[in-house]
Amino acid sequence: MEKGKKIKIVCPECHSEIIVDSISCKILYHEPKKNDEASPKKKSIQELLKEMAEQREKTAARFEEEKEALKHRSEYLEKKFEEIKKHVETNDNTPPPHPFDYD
Repeated sequence: MEKGKKIKIVCPECHSEIIVDSISCKILYHEPKKNDEASPKKKSIQELLKEMAEQREKTAARFEEEKEALKHRSEYLEKKFEEIKKHVETNDNTPPPHPFDYD
């Protein structure tokens, strides 16, 4: 490549131009697309508020699901604890044999 050559890259998503230095591989500058057709649709405040309300409802529903899962998890752990407790109570308290006792 030539010394000091600039490379022009066009973003496939937003169609903006990025100019990169070929030697340092650093971005020199970014030129956004001037055409309004490629820019994202501008939303009204009412649409944004509606989206925020929907997001808030989804977040609240997800929070309730996790709260229920936590409740069931504590019930499950309590049940497991009781099973292990029963097993310990029914098990005799003799210590395990020492390996040196077999000699």
